[in-house]
Amino acid sequence: MSKNKTEFLKGCILSNDVIALFEDIKGVLFFIKNKNCEFIWCNLLLAEHCGFKTIEEWVEAKNDFNVHSLDQAERYRNDDLEVMGSGKPKEKIVELFPNYLGDLSWFVTTKVPLKNTAGEVIGLYGMMQTYEKSHLLGRPLGEISKALDYIRDHYTEKVSNEDLAREVGLSVRQFEKRFKTIFKTTPHQYIIKLKILKACDLLLSKNVTISEVAIDLGFYDQSAFNLHFKKHVGTSPLKYIKRHSP
Repeated sequence: MSKNKTEFLKGCILSNDVIALFEDIKGVLFFIKNKNCEFIWCNLLLAEHCGFKTIEEWVEAKNDFNVHSLDQAERYRNDDLEVMGSGKPKEKIVELFPNYLGDLSWFVTTKVPLKNTAGEVIGLYGMMQTYEKSHLLGRPLGEISKALDYIRDHYTEKVSNEDLAREVGLSVRQFEKRFKTIFKTTPHQYIIKLKILKACDLLLSKNVTISEVAIDLGFYDQSAFNLHFKKHVGTSPLKYIKRHSP
């Protein structure tokens, strides 16, 4: 795989020496993809975050659809295509990026088009850092971080925009506008996605049923849970369990 990386970087403005700088930066996940959105390289921290023992194993996974849920993979792919299509970086993308255990963390992601010496886009590279540790966000999240903390503590309950707006000291209209500007989605959709990501972890526990997961996460009933799960993951909870069972 090292040979593939070397071949890919020939005539590229990003060198092996520059990539080496990202190997040991604490808390920073780094990756490179080609124009087909296929994995070329990452640092060990990202590989381990995704559940792989080596960088080579991550590269062999080929793309995001073999590592993440369908909903996540599609979102990452759309961002990649936008960056490579426009030839312009996409900065301060705030997104939920779970590790292989399903533990949830918010990351700040920057994606930059990767060009050869002729100025042609041949892929992209990106850096990710948890927003709690990132100095890049500072003001962009601002008071909204209080809403995220509230959601994280109460997402299994009924959370209204009024509750969240009150938490951050904004009017409901101001809060909804600011939230959508940052996360490109509504608070309600954000909470649903958070529940589904947590469900992916809970469903693989041998001590709970699908209906128990649905109730524990605050869905009206199992039918409602099934609909949301299939929409975001691309399959039913039962098929998801069977697919990931040893």
